[in-house]
Parts: sequence; C-alpha cells; structure tokens
Amino acid sequence: MIKNYLIKFYTPEGNSLIKNIQAASILEAKSAIMLEGYMPGIIIPNIFLNILHPVRNGGLNNNELSIFFMEFCQLTKSSGSVNKALSYMKKEHKKPILGSKFKLLYLAKWLHYNHKLSKSRNRFKLINNCILLLDKGETLKEIFISNNFEEIVLSLIDLADSTGDYPQAFLKISEYFDMKSTYKKSIIGTLSYPLFLFFLLFVAFSIFLYYIIPTFTLFFSQFPHIPQSTKDVIKLFSYLKNIFVYCVIFAVFIFTAFSVDLFHIKTKFMTFILDIPQIRSIVNYGYLNWIFYQFSIMISSGMTVNSVFNYFSKNTSKIYFKDKFELIYKDLMNGITLRDAIINANFLPEDAVESIGYAEVGGFLPETVLRLSGEFKEKSNHYMGLFTKGLFFLAITLVVFFLLLMFFSLFLPIIQGMVGLSVSY
Repeated sequence: MIKNYLIKFYTPEGNSLIKNIQAASILEAKSAIMLEGYMPGIIIPNIFLNILHPVRNGGLNNNELSIFFMEFCQLTKSSGSVNKALSYMKKEHKKPILGSKFKLLYLAKWLHYNHKLSKSRNRFKLINNCILLLDKGETLKEIFISNNFEEIVLSLIDLADSTGDYPQAFLKISEYFDMKSTYKKSIIGTLSYPLFLFFLLFVAFSIFLYYIIPTFTLFFSQFPHIPQSTKDVIKLFSYLKNIFVYCVIFAVFIFTAFSVDLFHIKTKFMTFILDIPQIRSIVNYGYLNWIFYQFSIMISSGMTVNSVFNYFSKNTSKIYFKDKFELIYKDLMNGITLRDAIINANFLPEDAVESIGYAEVGGFLPETVLRLSGEFKEKSNHYMGLFTKGLFFLAITLVVFFLLLMFFSLFLPIIQGMVGLSVSY
C-alpha cells in the first residue's frame, strides 16, 4: 500500500531538509531519497496527509470503485469506446443532493454532506484525469499508475490493452473491489457484536467501581458487624479502583505497541500463536480466501507466478504471511516448483498443496486457486462462527460472574440484615 512519509535528509552541503515521499514502506522511502543522492535521517509516516489526501486508487473506497468500474464496463460495452464511456460518465456526474437547507446546528448533516462531496470530487477528478491523459496519448495503464491503483488493477488493464476486451477487464476489476469490500465487512460484522458486549461490560464495570462501590462502602461502614466476604470484596474493589486508571493506560500502551509492531511484539506474538495448528487454521482460512482470490485474478490476467508472489511479499501487511511469501518467492526464483515452495513455507493444508501441484502440472492453476479460495471462505465462515460464539459465551460468562459477585458479596448482606438473619459467616 502506497503511503506518505516525511523524511528528514541532509544535502552534500550539510543542510537539513524535510521532504514528503510516497512509498509502500519506510525502507522504500529511504531508498528513494538515497537514489536522489541525499543521506536520509528521521523517517516518520505522514499521518495527516495519509488521512486527508488518500493516495491509493484515486481516493475512492472499495464500494465506490466497484460501482465505478461496473458503470465503466456497461458504458464501454454499449458505446464500444473507452473515451465515449468516460465522456458520458463525466456528463452525467452530479454533486450529491444536500436536501433541506441546513443550519449551523445541524453539524452532523453538514459534515456528512462534505464527506459525500469530497468522494464525488475524487470520482470526477479520476474521470476528468482519464479523459485528459487519453487525449494526450497515454494508455489507461499509465493513467491508473499515476493514480496509484493496485497491481491487480494494472495487470487486468494491461491484459485489456493487449486483447482489446476492456468491458471484461472492467467487470473483473469491479468484482475484485466488491469482493474486497465484502471481505472487510464480513470481518467487521463478525467481531462487532462481541466487541460491543465487552465495551458495555467495561462501561458497566467502570460505573460500578467508581459510583456503586463507594456507596456500598459508606453504607456498610455504619454497621459494626458485616460478613468477612463483603469486607474482602470491598477491599478488593477499592484496590482495583486505585490501579484502574493505570491498568487502562497500560492496556492502551500494549494495544498501540501491538498495532505498530513496536519491538516486533506483534510479529513474535503472531508467530507463536500461528505455530499452534488449530489457531493457524482459523486465522489462515480467512486471509487465504482473499489472497487466493487475488492470486486467481492475477494469474488469469497474464502475470507469472513469480511476479504474483513478489507482489504479495511487498504488499502484504501481515508479517507472518509476508515472511511466507518472501520464502516462496525466493524458492521460485531458485527454480523450485510452486508445490515444493509452498511445502517449504508450511502454511497450507496438505490437500490444498496437492491440488495446487496437480494444477501446476496440468495448466489449470487459476481455476484451482479460485476453487480453493471458495473452500477457504466456507472454512473461514465456519471457524469465525465458532470464534464469535466463543467470544459471546466469554462475555456472557463475565457478566454472570459479575452479577453473582455483586449479589453474594454486597446485596446478600443487605437482604440478611433486612430479614434479621445471622451474618456471622
């Protein structure tokens, strides 16, 4: 993925300057500034520019790109010309409807409208850019390269340039972005409900710790004799209240360190976890469904197996798979077959490896990989369903434990006092 990086570098005269570089990684940004003849210093991601000015796929998201290329496909097929299709799309382009006149009080509505307007501008800018550069004699592939489109899109456009079948290429690109959007939404949708339960549990526990426990402590302090279990629970929660903020800060730090892979914490943890076969299957199938789908498209578009795994090794964000793809690419470059290279990487089940081996010999690799992608999707849905049920069960268990703890340690002494029962236990 192409990102913006701020690089502090030094000129031959010893002057210190700062420049924004677009690259896929920090190492590539460092190499780019060195190729210009400068000595790089500090390199940091340009977060604000990455957020405000997307540099991937013309600034459009997956769903918008799926719609864009589907329209492009249909108009190119009906008009018989890419230029005519783009001209019609430019002519029919309209700004989003604002609706009723907004006031300053409707800030959310104003922000939503401006968000839609920015997306509309990105689409219009892409269409206009294509028309202008095509008139200057540039190819579609060169235009999409300048707009930082993904390698899969470029390979399909390259195939269309050689065959002339642009509608079919645009249709495949539309399906690709639709699949990509579905893949991301399925992960978010699967995990959203259990995570929401954990969030509610965190909020309830915070309220209980800071508002309910102090009230009970004040109430029980009026009585000379209270159960020992209640004393212990009050003491425990008082201690938790004192360290709760530090626990939250520590949890945020661990989450941040894990997200940015500080000191390779994430890499080491994921390597350890993924060495467990059962967990590796759960994680692998979800990601391999998407990887194999990309693989089938890229192979069918004319890319070699070596170039596909070179692309995966450079563009895969998951360190575990990145290492595997780099290993496969090195083996392929050394003349080892794809089947043996995958066996050496050790991240696919035996039946999938054998299927790839037969397909490699028989010459039907794209069809086999696409079929395996569908099988991985089914297994992924099954395992994700089990994982979601496990999280839901854990959340419910914590809620029940929390309620029982409150009842037996706090509410039960009150009930015993109200009915005159002994509290000498």
